[in-house]
Amino acid sequence: MTLKEMKIKTFSLIEEYYPDVPDLAEDEDVINKINGVVNQIIMDLMKYRKLPASKDVEIKEEDSKILDLSKLLADCYQISNFYFGEEVVDYKMPNETTLILPKEYVGTFTIYYYKFPKLAKTMFESDDERTAEDTNFIFEQDPDILEIMPYGIAADLLKMDMISNYGSYFYQRYTELKQMIDSRRTKGLVIITGGVDI
Repeated sequence: MTLKEMKIKTFSLIEEYYPDVPDLAEDEDVINKINGVVNQIIMDLMKYRKLPASKDVEIKEEDSKILDLSKLLADCYQISNFYFGEEVVDYKMPNETTLILPKEYVGTFTIYYYKFPKLAKTMFESDDERTAEDTNFIFEQDPDILEIMPYGIAADLLKMDMISNYGSYFYQRYTELKQMIDSRRTKGLVIITGGVDI
């Protein structure tokens, strides 16, 4: 889903969608702050279903065996696991960002981690630049997460609307939907073969 499609969903939800207007809405305040609000909701939902990533790292004989993971993985939110193939490697992690390999280790291993999601640009030099961002920005989240996002965006955009109370309604709905998120990306499958006839 593109940022433009997300804006259309959200603006339709709050009855602010104007298809003939270049920015899809008429309220200048909404137009100027929506990308920042989208980013806040992306970061909030990231905690409920994380985005997996991996990186292969090659270690040569002359390389340092003490690795700064914050430099190695600029987009890292949390480390999940290290995979050294069939080899058993006695590594240590004295803190969240330091990996210490044995002095004799040489080879390639894989770091599995959860990454920070890509965020939408919030500052623009021109309307054309904003339109390009709306068209080119693609969300990394799963489709079911993207269906929840418009409620969170709408709640934030309407939080100061005391008369209609729509902000409270959308916030409540957003909260309910977040509670139903399954953090797993896949369901486990167990196959049992053989067995004993009784």
